[in-house]
Amino acid sequence: MAASDILNKIESTYEVDKITSPNGRKVWPLLRQKIVFDEVKKTIGLSNKLRTRNSHQLFKNFFYGFNNLFCLKKFDYVFFNNTDKRIQYRTKKFDIFFDAWSDKVGQKKSLFIEWASNNHLPSNETYSKNIISDLPFKFLTTVVSKFVKSKLVNEKILDKISTAYDIPISIKKELNSKLAELLVFKFIFKIIKPKAIFVLSSFTKVSIVLAAKELGIKVYEAQHGYIGDLHTFYSTKKKCKEAYPDYLLSFGTYEKQKATPELIFDSEQIIPVGSFQLELIKSKPIPEDLLKLKEKYTLVFCVTLQAIKEKEILQWIMKEAQLHSDWLFVIRAKNRDEDYSTYTTQSNIIELKNFNIYEVLKISDYNITIYSTTAIEGAFLGAHPIFFNINNLSKNHFDVEEMNAIVIDEGELLNNTILNKQIHKEQSFFVDNYLKNIAEVNLSF
Repeated sequence: MAASDILNKIESTYEVDKITSPNGRKVWPLLRQKIVFDEVKKTIGLSNKLRTRNSHQLFKNFFYGFNNLFCLKKFDYVFFNNTDKRIQYRTKKFDIFFDAWSDKVGQKKSLFIEWASNNHLPSNETYSKNIISDLPFKFLTTVVSKFVKSKLVNEKILDKISTAYDIPISIKKELNSKLAELLVFKFIFKIIKPKAIFVLSSFTKVSIVLAAKELGIKVYEAQHGYIGDLHTFYSTKKKCKEAYPDYLLSFGTYEKQKATPELIFDSEQIIPVGSFQLELIKSKPIPEDLLKLKEKYTLVFCVTLQAIKEKEILQWIMKEAQLHSDWLFVIRAKNRDEDYSTYTTQSNIIELKNFNIYEVLKISDYNITIYSTTAIEGAFLGAHPIFFNINNLSKNHFDVEEMNAIVIDEGELLNNTILNKQIHKEQSFFVDNYLKNIAEVNLSF
């Protein structure tokens, strides 16, 4: 079964909204991510464990910004962010999703609870004034989870689902952990009393969203990737409004225009603001070395890998490169430490590790991907999307017909007829003037 189908089938078959804690709290939203990620790992072998396992680095990270724990009451706003979403802006590392919002409400009143895949940045290099690692809160959650034993109303429904879909018994442990996280952040929010919290990827932070909303705190989510009307975590047949943010700060008007009854946000909850990162990238000149490289080929393809089905897509690229020596294929890997030398022996397959993916997209005629958000980011930068629709993954994540994108099924090769297909450039994925748009938003607290 495709991982994207499992929630739809479960929620169409079982009354998941009736699985509750004794106090009436719906717990199904706390389990959706775990079920999907386990299915992804089982079917295509992709793991979501991205944080370093280096104990020395984790120890250092734990105490990053630790002093902020002792002055929580001075903050009015809490931002849950990721270190790797900071880019160089003027003289500091600017959080592309939240620093502009923090400027709007006041940096001194804003606390950033930051997740780091490896290490945090030196505080004198970051634009945000008050940052603390998320690890102390993870530690508290681990401790509290030892004492949480979830008793459920209609637990038999969950047992039936576990049996029918071969879901590990550890799902109960996951629920205890999520409930513990909810209790920890409910306690923290009672101390801070924030006017609002801001999150990325709300489906990974459902317990935090629940904690805030149970206390009447407004929750804003910044769009981090393509949602459309098909996204596994943003569409559901069994809605639980208390588990969703109050507003989505979107890239553009696409989701607002295409809002369906299954989307967790209503149209009026979606606030288009744009993408600060893409606007900066689009405004910068293309490096001279890349322009010279582009001149050597009739077409340039950016190949965006996602750590799934890499062998299949790369073998296909190898065939295309051998057939078309005047085409250049640039591999952009999710894990940059992977060895792709088997493929780069072909002279027109390269990696360009010295340039970021957006610089590559700016010289590319096409962007090949399975279902990466670069499909729409690349289009914004001038690279038309080509979906490599293996296992129907592309069509399960994107409305490829609405986008009028090029779709290649496994075993199919590119040709001029396919590439000359008239591309309808969808302009509503991103709106312009990010900083101006934020300045004009009236936040609701």
